[in-house]
Amino acid sequence: MNGCGEPRKVKTGERVMSEILKIQHLSKGFGKNRVLQDFNMTLEKGRVYGLLGKNGEGKTTLIRMIMGIIPADSGEILFKGKKIGYLDAAYKRDVGYIPEEAFFYSWMRIADLLEFNASFYPGWDAQKAGGYLERFSLTRKSRIGKLSRGMKLKLGLVVALAAKPELLILDDPTSGIDVPTRQDFLRNIIKELSDAGTTILFSTHLVHELERIIDDLGILHQGRLILEEEYEKVKNSVRRIRLTFENSAPEKLDFPGILTAKKENASWEGVIYPWNEGSEARARSISGARMEIKPLTLEEVFMSFVSEDKSGV
Repeated sequence: MNGCGEPRKVKTGERVMSEILKIQHLSKGFGKNRVLQDFNMTLEKGRVYGLLGKNGEGKTTLIRMIMGIIPADSGEILFKGKKIGYLDAAYKRDVGYIPEEAFFYSWMRIADLLEFNASFYPGWDAQKAGGYLERFSLTRKSRIGKLSRGMKLKLGLVVALAAKPELLILDDPTSGIDVPTRQDFLRNIIKELSDAGTTILFSTHLVHELERIIDDLGILHQGRLILEEEYEKVKNSVRRIRLTFENSAPEKLDFPGILTAKKENASWEGVIYPWNEGSEARARSISGARMEIKPLTLEEVFMSFVSEDKSGV
């Protein structure tokens, strides 16, 4: 965003890597509600991509279009350079998908489900499936209809991971899983998959879960991707600055790159992106002010980009 609060798309840096998923000018609406508008996004092989957005911003709608479950109104999605669309099936052999609410045939036993899925995926790894069952404390004889929501989510992980997908799409999959399994998944399994070359698109409302695992960050706001960048670059160039004056603080400050700002009596506080040497020089040039500069967590970064608080801008 610029100093006037207008969205500004931040493109990924100069990395030269191969694309696995490219989305161009995608739009989708339901009646008068425009969910996505001229949406563009690129995923590169072997990286973990965190997609953040408020509830209702279109994250699940986007994922369902990538999976061919619902059609786009306009634009295109390319997987490994080939255009995919509504109800296309062949590319899904290389894509794993774990939704927030997993659906399985309740009459099946876990062993039946694994055998059923093995017939669809050329890269199916039965040994890996068995290993994950043991890791998640699931037994082959269990009937799916008897499983709890959390156990079904674990089973969804087993099915997706045993297929050895090139692209794994996670739509808020950890909210119903017990803490030990969630921590194992976030700290260990994600790294194992990424190290093996799997690309991961992780969409969640639990922002803090992505802090240590993502390579790239995308922020979806008002139907558009307003930020797309390496997370380390973002983390190193977003700062919260607090200026304290002897008397009353100015109502507004002319500062490039203000995401949020507020004035309270003798203090002015703002979040700046990108923060650089020029930003610091500008802050130090403001006379009569004591300055504090602090980094932000991922959750604070996200909230700053989507905040409507521009009272001090």
